[in-house]
Amino acid sequence: MVSRKSKVITVLLMVIIGTCMHFVMEHVPSGPLASLLGHIFPVNETSWEHMKMIWYPFLTAGIIHSCKTKDRGYFASFIVSAIMSMLMQLGAFSVYQSFTGTSVLFLDIIIYMASMVFCILIAFDYSQKTWAKTAFPLWVILAAIITASIIYLTYFPADGYVFLDNEGFKEI
Repeated sequence: MVSRKSKVITVLLMVIIGTCMHFVMEHVPSGPLASLLGHIFPVNETSWEHMKMIWYPFLTAGIIHSCKTKDRGYFASFIVSAIMSMLMQLGAFSVYQSFTGTSVLFLDIIIYMASMVFCILIAFDYSQKTWAKTAFPLWVILAAIITASIIYLTYFPADGYVFLDNEGFKEI
């Protein structure tokens, strides 16, 4: 079991790190380093690329809490919660942008933070569930598939709303 203090620190670090991830590629010159960092950090302003700001902090927190507590349930619960947070964000973005016809920075930030905090707290709760403590290799495989998909779709984006770029592509 994780202390309340540890939960608060996790929430703050994940939201801060995820937010900082948004700006990394603006400061990296094109070239091999940008190609490597593009696997992890958003390279453009598509909704899909912003899922990296959710996925990697959740994946990292799941690994850290699993190792720290020796409880594999944290890994699975953070993976499931990352998926929930990504779906919540994509859904909320799609709904409000269909009404406004554009992206509103203030709403984007509120949606990001709310879905992150909500799903981080859910992850801590889910970590004690039986399903989260079983089939550990399957959770690792799922995490690997999601990570590989994120990397692949960075370089070969599909057609669709979540892959539309409003601001321009950072050459990687």
